[in-house]
Amino acid sequence: MLPGYIDGTWTTQSKYIPAMGYEWLKERKPAVIWYKWIWNEHVTPKHQFMGWLYAHGAMRTKDKLIMYGLEVDDRCFLCEQAAESIDHLLCDCIYSRRVVQDMSQKMQISFPVTDMIGWCTQRTGTKLHKGVQAALLRGIVYNIWQQRNKSRMEGMLLRHEGVVNQVIEEVKGRLHGRDFRVLGFRLVTKYEFICN
Repeated sequence: MLPGYIDGTWTTQSKYIPAMGYEWLKERKPAVIWYKWIWNEHVTPKHQFMGWLYAHGAMRTKDKLIMYGLEVDDRCFLCEQAAESIDHLLCDCIYSRRVVQDMSQKMQISFPVTDMIGWCTQRTGTKLHKGVQAALLRGIVYNIWQQRNKSRMEGMLLRHEGVVNQVIEEVKGRLHGRDFRVLGFRLVTKYEFICN
């Protein structure tokens, strides 16, 4: 008999099965709270990736560049009123707050300006309701980051209403591609979910 890996221990009393060896090689890690917030079928891949960066604190904001030893002006590219950090960019920045407020008003959903991951994990309703709300919020994160980069590279900034419309169009496009009917700003599915 070859040694085998069964229920977390090696034993010489069983036949070796490659799948058991693979389980031994994999490191078991606890589940993370943001898993469903990021990897959600209603979210476009580019929004998923930005959500993953946000959850890991890996967005390369100016405070991180300074921490790495680069000499850069630390002012936010969007509002130019405070030092840029993830918290400032997505929670405290006047531009970002306006985008979130406009989205909340337009979609009649109370989006958070802090603790986005916690908000998404505590949502109630159907899988579709939660998925669409999380998709809209991740679309906000992605598009704010895009506006930040556009401001940095081109010196131009889209008005906050334009960002809201862009997020809605991207989410509608993803849902339409998943066999949901999208009519104007009304999102009608077999679950009779109406998002307006």
